[in-house]
Amino acid sequence: MLDDRPYMRPGGPSFGSSPMQQPWSGWAILLTINIVVFILQIMVDPDSLARSSKFSDSIVAKYLALNTEAITWLLPLQLITYQFVHGGVWHILANAIGLFFIGRSLEPAIGRREIIGVYLVSGVVGALFQLSLALILPGHFAGLPVVGASGAVLGFIGVLSRLYPQREVFLLLFFVLPVRLKLNWVFWGSFAIAVSSIVIEIRSNTSDGTAHATHLGGLLFGAFYVAALVRRGGLMRFLPGLPKVRFVSGDSAKGTEA
Repeated sequence: MLDDRPYMRPGGPSFGSSPMQQPWSGWAILLTINIVVFILQIMVDPDSLARSSKFSDSIVAKYLALNTEAITWLLPLQLITYQFVHGGVWHILANAIGLFFIGRSLEPAIGRREIIGVYLVSGVVGALFQLSLALILPGHFAGLPVVGASGAVLGFIGVLSRLYPQREVFLLLFFVLPVRLKLNWVFWGSFAIAVSSIVIEIRSNTSDGTAHATHLGGLLFGAFYVAALVRRGGLMRFLPGLPKVRFVSGDSAKGTEA
């Protein structure tokens, strides 16, 4: 009988279903939000681009970016909103590429809800790192508001590289030179760049306009997530009523812009 075949049963796959009926991937949701918000920035608040001379007076800088000069009642909101606003086209392009490639590789392992949670929490932890340095060394790190998804993207790198340290990836060094590296080296290279940049900023008393402490915080949270959370249910374990993450391994090998 035909009904004993999986594709003829009510619960079987529907080959004619519309793509619009399929749930969006977590990385796709995050990427779409970032792009839509950036378009709205350009349309509604063009002064919010970090290279603009009027950036400090823009709506984004005043209310949505992370304020590193003073802690205000807007801080809980800014810890989230700064992750979705950007300082320019190249800034969002770099983060969008990271969300696309790293997010697509990571989501099959931890799931849609979990990857959105990792994005948000990595961004928050990165912001707290930046704020801590701004409070300790205000002359070096308290300045223009921080914007960008880089802290969250570094969180993705931290998770993926700790889950699959021996997996090899191809990178375009300086966007030109193809390099083949293991993810373990990507993690430690990102860590070294962030730490050395922070040290150089302190010693030279100059800034390159990048929130390196935000990158470091996001990266370290990603490593912490794998070490302490992913095999115990992930971030969903803290939310009652939601299924815990089940790690799936298909790998055979063991202002200031954020």
